[in-house]
Amino acid sequence: MFVAEAVGSSFLRVLIDKLIAPPLLEYARRKKVDTTLGEWRRTLTHIEAVVDDAENKQIKEKAVKVWLDDLKSLAYDIEDVVDEFDTEAKQRSLTEGPEASTSKVRKLIPTFGALDPRAMSFNKKMGEKINKITRELDAIAKRRLDFHLREGVGGVSFGIEERLPTTSLVDESRIHGRDADKEKIIELMLSNEATQVDKVSVISIVGMGGIGKTTLAQIIYNDGRVENRFDMRVWVCISDDFDVVGITKAILESITKRPCEFKTLESLQENLKNEMKEKRFLLVLDDVWNEKSLRWDLLQAPFNVAARGSVVLVTTRNETVASIVRTMPSYQLGQLTDEQCWLLFSQQAFKNLNSDACQNLESIGRKIAKKCKGLPLVVKTLAGLLRSKQDSTAWNEVLNNDVWDLPNEQNSILPALNLSYYYLPTTLKRCFAYCSIFPKDYVFEREKLVLLWMAEGFLDGSKKGETVEEFGGICFDKLLSRSFFQRYHNNDSQFVMHDLIHDLAQFISEKFCFRLEGEQRNQISKEIRHSSYICQYSKVSKNVKSFLGIYSLRAFLALPPYSDPPPNFYLSKEVSHCLLSTLRCLRVLSLTYSDIEELPHSIENLKHLRYLDLSHTPIRTLPESIIALFNLQTLMLSECKYLVDLPTKMGRLINLRHLKIDGTKLERMPMEMSRMKNLRTLTTFVLGKHTGSRVGELSGLSHLSGTLAIFKLQNVADARDALESNIKGKECLNRLELNWEDDNAIAGDSHDAASVLEKLQPHSNLKELSIGCYYGAKFPSWLGEPSFINMVHLQLSNCKNCASLPPLGQLRSLQNLSIVKNDVLKKVGQEFYGNGPSSFKPFGSLQTLVFKEISVWEEWDCFGVEGGEFPRLNELSIESCPKLKGDLPKHFPVLTSLVILECGQLACQLPEAPSIQKLNLKECDEVVLRSVVRLPSITELEVSNICSIQVELPPILLKLTSLRELVIKECQSLSSLPEMGLPPMLETLRIQKCHILETLPEGMTQNNTSLQSLYIKDCDSLTSLPIISSLKSLEIKRCGKVELPLPEETTHNYYPWLTYLEIGGSCGSLTSFPLAFFTELENLEFWNCENLESFYIPDGLRNMDLTSLRMIEIRDCPNLVSFPQGGLPASNLRHLWMDNCKKLKSLPQRMHTLLTSLEYLGLVDCPEIVSFPEGGLPTNLSSLEIWNCHKLLESRKEWGLQTLPSLRELTIVGGTEEGLESFSEEWLLLPSILFSLGIYGFPDLKSLDNLGLQNLTSLEELVIVNCIEECPLLKKRCQRDKGKEWRKIAHIPRIYMDGEVIRY
Repeated sequence: MFVAEAVGSSFLRVLIDKLIAPPLLEYARRKKVDTTLGEWRRTLTHIEAVVDDAENKQIKEKAVKVWLDDLKSLAYDIEDVVDEFDTEAKQRSLTEGPEASTSKVRKLIPTFGALDPRAMSFNKKMGEKINKITRELDAIAKRRLDFHLREGVGGVSFGIEERLPTTSLVDESRIHGRDADKEKIIELMLSNEATQVDKVSVISIVGMGGIGKTTLAQIIYNDGRVENRFDMRVWVCISDDFDVVGITKAILESITKRPCEFKTLESLQENLKNEMKEKRFLLVLDDVWNEKSLRWDLLQAPFNVAARGSVVLVTTRNETVASIVRTMPSYQLGQLTDEQCWLLFSQQAFKNLNSDACQNLESIGRKIAKKCKGLPLVVKTLAGLLRSKQDSTAWNEVLNNDVWDLPNEQNSILPALNLSYYYLPTTLKRCFAYCSIFPKDYVFEREKLVLLWMAEGFLDGSKKGETVEEFGGICFDKLLSRSFFQRYHNNDSQFVMHDLIHDLAQFISEKFCFRLEGEQRNQISKEIRHSSYICQYSKVSKNVKSFLGIYSLRAFLALPPYSDPPPNFYLSKEVSHCLLSTLRCLRVLSLTYSDIEELPHSIENLKHLRYLDLSHTPIRTLPESIIALFNLQTLMLSECKYLVDLPTKMGRLINLRHLKIDGTKLERMPMEMSRMKNLRTLTTFVLGKHTGSRVGELSGLSHLSGTLAIFKLQNVADARDALESNIKGKECLNRLELNWEDDNAIAGDSHDAASVLEKLQPHSNLKELSIGCYYGAKFPSWLGEPSFINMVHLQLSNCKNCASLPPLGQLRSLQNLSIVKNDVLKKVGQEFYGNGPSSFKPFGSLQTLVFKEISVWEEWDCFGVEGGEFPRLNELSIESCPKLKGDLPKHFPVLTSLVILECGQLACQLPEAPSIQKLNLKECDEVVLRSVVRLPSITELEVSNICSIQVELPPILLKLTSLRELVIKECQSLSSLPEMGLPPMLETLRIQKCHILETLPEGMTQNNTSLQSLYIKDCDSLTSLPIISSLKSLEIKRCGKVELPLPEETTHNYYPWLTYLEIGGSCGSLTSFPLAFFTELENLEFWNCENLESFYIPDGLRNMDLTSLRMIEIRDCPNLVSFPQGGLPASNLRHLWMDNCKKLKSLPQRMHTLLTSLEYLGLVDCPEIVSFPEGGLPTNLSSLEIWNCHKLLESRKEWGLQTLPSLRELTIVGGTEEGLESFSEEWLLLPSILFSLGIYGFPDLKSLDNLGLQNLTSLEELVIVNCIEECPLLKKRCQRDKGKEWRKIAHIPRIYMDGEVIRY
């Protein structure tokens, strides 16, 4: 017998509890609907008695499942009605008092004689809704008799235990049965085979879902040997959508640790190459499904600039995928043995049980573990379910459940996972099932998901003294501990669901949760309550219309692809207004990343709304009517960069708990902010000069937590107001920012600022503090107090008038300290370290220390503690402190990075730092440079603008035998590199702006065979380069005199490993470039090479193929005439860009047969090209741009674009016919699959005739630029519904005309 949970905790219990809540009963009696609600309550109670048995039977009996779904659907409707009653009663009680509500609220229910037409209309609708619910509830109650359901079926309850400490969450590092697998793969990764291959090694881990591929990859990724082997490690989750642009961006962001602004694949790959160049990397691509080799080839194009020994580790369920990507044999991951399953199961399930209980349950547990079929995911999920259950009844319930015996065709979800769900308590069931609105592998945030659950009403089971958010956190932790969620890259705030777990959520919630992705065209059921839309740029408005008829919809959640958030997806004003006027049951509305600029006043109709997310939108204002959203709990406005004001009466949103307004341009806070006493999150508080809320209004917001940033503190008129704010009493704040913005402060202002800051003392629980633009003369007395035992991060920025620092060394937990911009600080002395007992060691936890732009700082008085006053400091940066002299601290035992920039008077030896790896010196004294030899462990050295470099460099290179990267910039005395050679392990050499450098000697690599990257820029005296056969990347920029070494005979190959070559404004003597000497070349760029005339392949090498070549870009080469005779044998070339090549008369011959992989072709300012090559363009071409190629444009009828099956994007710039007002017949034949069309530079155009736009049924975007400035008639003719041209373009979702979006 299967039992989900004990009677009384079914999904109906919350609803029944609401129907007996005293405020609602009192209200119902006044309105004479208490009888109806009482009948609902009694009927639901009878139904509730059999729900547990129905939950059991629905697994095998479809009719029971249908009945249960109908019951749940009706429960949603009842809840909506009850919520509406409850809202109205509370609002009237607040605004008019309990007595006044008796007469006036009567209008809410029919038969009470309301005369207001709006009230009468509402009465009628509400009456119809109540009668309909009553009928349907009676019908459902009768139908239950057909199934012979038993009342009071009881069993084991797997309820929500008390919150466990964070240490009780599943420890993913404790793995059983994978040690041998781990060792074999690591051995393969570190083997000679992996380090000697020409390309990056690709190893695939192949196995079925849930078998532990990801976990195995994680423990390999974090293994110490692997960590030490690779210069950089990157983890990217791939899943179903193999989006090359998104994956490339994710890799780049992981390496740089910052958001990436690049949009095109070309710019992304270019920057990725720069980051990867000559670095040995490990890239894990988790959960790959893509079987298209072209996409894989395109993704890995930048990888080959990396150092030899780099590895890509792929996890996949599909052997076909493995065969496409691998360069080494795949690793087939097998299932765990029964004994390994048992060890993993017992570790998880017995975590909190005593030894006697463990012994009694072992035999049952072994049988359960055996049924898990060797899948770790299933083992952990069931073990998490049974953890802390000492009663053998619970274990036998699981072991003997009928679900194990279901045939596969009846149950596509693994039986054990089904069991894990059915044994969850109701609250966790609802919370988990809701997560099916996320796409697979979507990275979701813990905090945001809890807020969504709260808005949906799933968290009504919180206990007294426990906030809803805290209860939601407990629910989240329980799902995490039972392996329904997994941490994303060990991040404490971001999570994902395993594919099989996601399948389970989708199976459970298929009737009520819906996710619209991409070009999906499924009919949306009227029964759905929760929905999400995966933003796809311009397709949004079309697809969002599908939701407009779902009147009972509770959640509409816009989800930008997390790997590549769009700049702002298009949502027409019409559609947004329709959404808000028709979907009146919404509790959750997210339009994040849309281009919405305003909300309609009809937002006030969304009486149920609890969660509104408008973050990352260009919204400029919020309507005053938003204050009617009485139930609103969460309002997200982060990064709304055009928002300057909030509604004036926003303080009336008394139920608001979370207000995120960081990244806005708010000038003030609205009045009466103190009324919002339920606020838990207020990210920003801006003080207006004469209007808006005072800082003292923060006093009533005693529950604030997380981050609070207060701006424009110069507008505090009285320091007593700062004291009134009671910042010290806000013990849940983790981060506090205090900011002034007045650069014209006078002496009196300085005193006022100091008084204000003194009274803004935070609670000692604070972890992070930032003080910015403070113009007081001294820091507050509380800053540096030892009582701040939790403070880990402190930033003092632009505190220009403080002549001394507070005793920050007393902050025992401080890890990161940044002091930036100060105009009066001359000495960092003993006061900086603080006072303490004899055993006191200041800055005992500090890991990062930054001093920057301290203009008059002269002396650093060191504390002189034995062993160093900074025992844990990893990074020290001293920048732009031009007067600093004297000594630095003598010893940093664990320092790994030291930066000293623009400290010209600093003339001391560098400190002892036995662990240092990175050193960056700029404008330093020769004494500092000379002492570099004392740091032999350095692997990366950058030296800029140091006069003594020519003398000091030879001994430095001789001593730094571990050096891997050397950068030399702006050293005007450097005339040559030393003859004695480069360090043996050096892999990257970059030289910039060394204007008298004449030569790089032939002997500089005599002791080095590791150099893989050479970058030379702005060395205008350089004439010669040595032959370096180990190079994989060579860049020469603005070195006009240098000559590129080229072999005289075809049998010689100077560049056997070179994959990337860029020559720009250099090699003036080069007139012909021999492509055949560069057999491994993948990316080739020439720009501003005025004497380059041709690319050629010598006669003796005519039959060779340039199969590695992926990209060619040639710009500003005015004398270039030709490509190799017979064509360019580059079958894998994907990108070809020709720009400003005035004499080029033709493209490579036989493009259609030789360049079969070409996807992008760009031609700009090539006026002599007359036509495309004979045979036309390659059929794989997907994007074509033609700019100002007038002769080519004249032959447009011969282009044959309509025959290209892959062409999706076309841009044409520059008309040839003067006075062209419309296109002639069949001006240009276009393929029907075209997605985007851009037309630029036809200033006299008045009509879009003969372009056949109506036939382009796939066209999503039309861009017309520089066609209407001089002749606005076209714009007028394209007006929505009115213009003569409108019918031709009405089907196109997004239309631009000279920067303006034409909305439809």
